[in-house]
Amino acid sequence: MKILRNALALLILLVVFLFGLLFAVYNDQSIALDLILIEIDAMSLPVWSGLLLVVGILLGVLIASLSKVFVSIEARRLKKELVATKAKLAKLAG
Repeated sequence: MKILRNALALLILLVVFLFGLLFAVYNDQSIALDLILIEIDAMSLPVWSGLLLVVGILLGVLIASLSKVFVSIEARRLKKELVATKAKLAKLAG
């Protein structure tokens, strides 16, 4: 079952890669960005798409990492609170 799932994931990845490759081959227009403060030189559409994909992945990894750090800090705080509560309960019972 695991082999089938891995094969399906690989197939989906290959199809997405193929569509990306076809997109890059058939779209050779250059696009310049004119932001309010700066103007960015013209680059091809696949380059812009690839850059945006990389930026999105990096932002996703950063947000996920920060979330994991905050969860681990909260877990550590709750463990300390649990130990203190168990100590108080033992003191009251004993």
